[in-house]
Amino acid sequence: MRQYIAEDGTPITNEMVDRWAQEAEDGFPNSILTREDDPFPPSRADMKAHTIRMPDELWKLVEAAAQAKQVTPSEYTRQALGQSLAQAGLTREQKILIYAQMHHLTREEAINALLDKALA
Repeated sequence: MRQYIAEDGTPITNEMVDRWAQEAEDGFPNSILTREDDPFPPSRADMKAHTIRMPDELWKLVEAAAQAKQVTPSEYTRQALGQSLAQAGLTREQKILIYAQMHHLTREEAINALLDKALA
C-alpha cells in the first residue's frame, strides 16, 4: 500500500481520504467555495463569435450543464474547451507562440506581457 504525506509532513490516512470524499459528495457543507480567477480573463472586446456545428442533442446537454453551473452556454463552452486544451499536451513554447501570434507580439514581448499579467 502506498503512503502519502502532506506538505506539512502529516501522513494522509484512508480515513482522511474517505472523510474528504464524503465532504465533496455532500457539497462541502459549512464551507465557502470561491471561483479561482482566470489569470488571463478575456474582455468582451477581445471575444469574437465563432460558429461551430453540433447535433441538437449535444447542444441541449451543453445548455443543461451550463444551467446547472449557473453560467451561460458560451461560458460553459469556453470552460470546457479550456479544460480540454489544458489536457491536449501543448508545450509551454507552443502556448507562448500562439499567444504571441494572437496578440501580434514577438515571442519575447509575449513572455513579458504574460509575466506582467501574472504579476499584476
